[in-house]
Amino acid sequence: MTRNPIKTSSLDYEMLKRNKREQRAAKDALITEKILIEQAQEESGSASFGKMVKPGIFARITGFVWRMVPQIFGLVTLVAIFVGFRLREFEYFTAEEGVGYALGIIGGSMMLALLLYPLRKRFRLLRFIGDVRAWFGIHMVFGVLGPLLILYHANFSLGSTNSNVALFSMLIVSASGIVGRYIYTKIHHGLYGKKIGLSQLKAKLDSNQQEMSALLHLSPAVKADLFGFVDHVLSPTRGLLHSWARILSVGIRSRFMVRKIKKSVRRELKRNAEMAGCSRKELRARVNLIVQESDHFLKRLRKVVEFDFYERMFALWHVLHLPLFFMLVIAAIVHIIAVHWY
Repeated sequence: MTRNPIKTSSLDYEMLKRNKREQRAAKDALITEKILIEQAQEESGSASFGKMVKPGIFARITGFVWRMVPQIFGLVTLVAIFVGFRLREFEYFTAEEGVGYALGIIGGSMMLALLLYPLRKRFRLLRFIGDVRAWFGIHMVFGVLGPLLILYHANFSLGSTNSNVALFSMLIVSASGIVGRYIYTKIHHGLYGKKIGLSQLKAKLDSNQQEMSALLHLSPAVKADLFGFVDHVLSPTRGLLHSWARILSVGIRSRFMVRKIKKSVRRELKRNAEMAGCSRKELRARVNLIVQESDHFLKRLRKVVEFDFYERMFALWHVLHLPLFFMLVIAAIVHIIAVHWY
């Protein structure tokens, strides 16, 4: 039985036309993706979403050294504590006289001077004593040096009941200050920077969300899942514990979300790239770009969630830290009276 040559030719022609249409559609999809990416990049003002232009080598070295100053200061403090504790048996310092007595006066004065920062911050009449940022730095340094000098004053040993109460009150306040400093850096731009605004974080996240919409236009199902996840994460939390639990859940679910995006994007881009005749290198580069930006987007999302938690923590810390400090002041006054008048 012979085939109809006219019918066979017609079928081949229709198949060729359908393949060309699919190929043209694939090319149009990839071209549209490229245009959307370029537009989003122009709107964000960056070469790649969320990524800043790297500064020069000198600026990077200076920034690194400046960022290491707190770590160096903390390390020197720990060494001083270790040395003083190991040498306490030699009794180089005594609290009743000499250098040990002077260290107690200096350390106590530093602890009392800690009040100047909150007073300068709240009362404009005290502007003449200096800038708030300068006093904040002094507050941080004195909050470490004051307890250190008092430990040397006490020769790292326990004494009478009133001195022990003052000593432990000081250590509690110092530990509270360290915790507060850590929380402070989580809701401010660095140690001396302005407070981060939740509205600013959400505005940046919204901008990145538009960019992610452009990147994931070939994977509408994954895009819907991602934005649904964002809406869930940004919903109000019921309290501190709920906010902390959300940080943990976002961290875990973000990893699975990135894997899901990578798998879906690779599949969709591969299908369109094969029809459009794109190389494997170009396909791999596009997949890596989308995965990297997805990871960056989810990190920014986690930062919003963490900000909510640390802001709640900082408010709670303020409520606890001030009474602890006044407890320290009272204990110190009782100690001074007991030493000099009894």
